[in-house]
Amino acid sequence: MSSFIIKMARLENHSIDRLEYNFIDRQAMLRLNKEHLNHDYDTDIITFDYSKEAKVSSEIFISIWALEDSSKTFSTSLHDELLRLVFHGLLHCMGYDDKTHEQQQLIKEKENKYIKMFHVKQLNYV
Repeated sequence: MSSFIIKMARLENHSIDRLEYNFIDRQAMLRLNKEHLNHDYDTDIITFDYSKEAKVSSEIFISIWALEDSSKTFSTSLHDELLRLVFHGLLHCMGYDDKTHEQQQLIKEKENKYIKMFHVKQLNYV
C-alpha cells in the first residue's frame, strides 16, 4: 500500500514527507470534530495537513464506525471504502477540496481512478 501511495503522490506531482493514518472509534472522531473544527456531528475522515508546496505532511484520522457504515450504505466492500478514505485524505493534502459540488465530483473521480489503479496493480503481482 505504501508504494502505491508514493506512486499516487508522484502522479499528482507531489512527494511524501510524512503521512500518518490513524484509525479511531466514533467517539474519538466526534471529539476531534468538536475540538478542532467546531462540528458536533459524525464524519468519516479528518485531515490535518501540514504540507508545504508539493511535499505532503499530514495526520489523517479515519473513523472505523463511519468506514463500516459507508460500506453498508453504499454497498461497497470494506476494502474499497478503506481505499477511498485513504486516497481521499491524501488528495486533500495535494490541494483537492470537496466544498462545492464541482470539487466533490472531481475528488470522487480521482478516488475512483486510484481505486481502479490500485486493483490493477495488485492483479499484476498475482
